[in-house]
Amino acid sequence: MCFHTKLTKKDKELEERFKAVFDNNVLYDIKFHSNGFDSSKQYLILNNQINLINESTWGLKPTEHFEDDFERKYNTLNAKSETIFDKQLFQDAILKRRCLILSDGFYESKRVNNKSFPFLIQLKNKQSFAFAGIYNYTIQGELTCSILTTSANNFMENIHNTKKRMPLILDPETEFNWLEDLNDSEIKQLIKNGFIKEELIAHPVSKDVINSRIDSNHMGIVNEVYYQELDTLF
Repeated sequence: MCFHTKLTKKDKELEERFKAVFDNNVLYDIKFHSNGFDSSKQYLILNNQINLINESTWGLKPTEHFEDDFERKYNTLNAKSETIFDKQLFQDAILKRRCLILSDGFYESKRVNNKSFPFLIQLKNKQSFAFAGIYNYTIQGELTCSILTTSANNFMENIHNTKKRMPLILDPETEFNWLEDLNDSEIKQLIKNGFIKEELIAHPVSKDVINSRIDSNHMGIVNEVYYQELDTLF
């Protein structure tokens, strides 16, 4: 699962890192905390526009014929990589409409004694990275996307210790392969072997991250917080 992300790099840093420029219609805004349940946006590079960074609604929608309350009924912030080829909503997108979703951190919660403790997870080198994503346009022209998830690795199992999932972070050496014209076998191979090699680090943060009544998109939300129940800090 991945419902909370972070992207605080400057626009020029992102353009240099991903060899792409922001679309003229995009007004970039850094996010210390993007909550997928608050109609958040994501910045992404589409497989048919690899030199442009676009802005997208987070949560894939079908092209047409969906209910007005689609977002309330269906959680499409994530797409499970193991079943993505079997889901009608995702089938066409995974084959034809893949994207890189830009980020430099994400938040997941650890359960201890039936309590949740949110952690900020980043690369050890604190650099930006790309989630494997898929996208679609609605008939009204709205760009929407989902982040692929996979089974948690050993590091993430210790944090996301209930469902044991994590977002699929692509290795910089092969991330743009995700945008190439691939068949289903090649896509599955990249899902299986394309995970980033850089070490992840994590530290606990304020529970405001998981409190929907509080605006946690501020600089202080990334600060490390000590919880006695965790017994140790990362």
